[in-house]
Amino acid sequence: MALCATILPCTAQDSKSGNHEMHHAEADPENDYVTVKSWEHQRELFIEKGMSEAKADSIIAEYLKYLTDMDRTAGDDLIGVAAPPFKFDGWLNSQPLTLENLKGNVVLVRWFTDTCPFCASSTPALNQLYEEYADKGLKMIGVFHPKAGRDDPLDKERVNRVVEARDFKFPIAIDWDWRNKTLKDWWLTGPDRPGTSVTFILDKSGVIQFIHPGMEYHEDNGSELHTMCSSDMGRVRAAIERLIAK
Repeated sequence: MALCATILPCTAQDSKSGNHEMHHAEADPENDYVTVKSWEHQRELFIEKGMSEAKADSIIAEYLKYLTDMDRTAGDDLIGVAAPPFKFDGWLNSQPLTLENLKGNVVLVRWFTDTCPFCASSTPALNQLYEEYADKGLKMIGVFHPKAGRDDPLDKERVNRVVEARDFKFPIAIDWDWRNKTLKDWWLTGPDRPGTSVTFILDKSGVIQFIHPGMEYHEDNGSELHTMCSSDMGRVRAAIERLIAK
């Protein structure tokens, strides 16, 4: 279980510290963080680190159980609240944006990181939603926040690698100091949160109207372990369409 503890992705908060941190794959001595591409890739990484195939499958199934158990009402306390200002540390694919710039559009903001298979599995959904709704009034912002190596100096090249690997075309903000900046202001105050890979959808005036409280969502892939992912994808899509129509 020691290996598992060092690789646990964006699922559970550090209950001992109470500071909403999660454990992720650690870096090698050169800080060459691996961008997780999928759950199958995560399985390969586990096996490369010495896990048996059976153990890797068991750990992944345990992770995916969070998708069913997650409290989807987490974040309801923020519905109807005006989103706080951005305090990001940098941008890719865009000039710096502000909430004032974005008014008049529905805005989806999703935090992600490179070492998290939940984030990797959500990549196709984000790219799909961007393609479908970018011309209909949706602005999408992905927000990179480091989990492994979160105390490293700001590394834009690391962020650029994951953006290229996941083929993100929409604006990407960098919330490197997320424990003290934007993610803290938006999410890590108030009640405990189930994860940090959170999605917010704002209405055209910048008010929070929908929250997916973490982990992943995507279209149905036929797996019973991902049933809630497709259900959540439907909820995200419905929120976008409802807010665009207003």
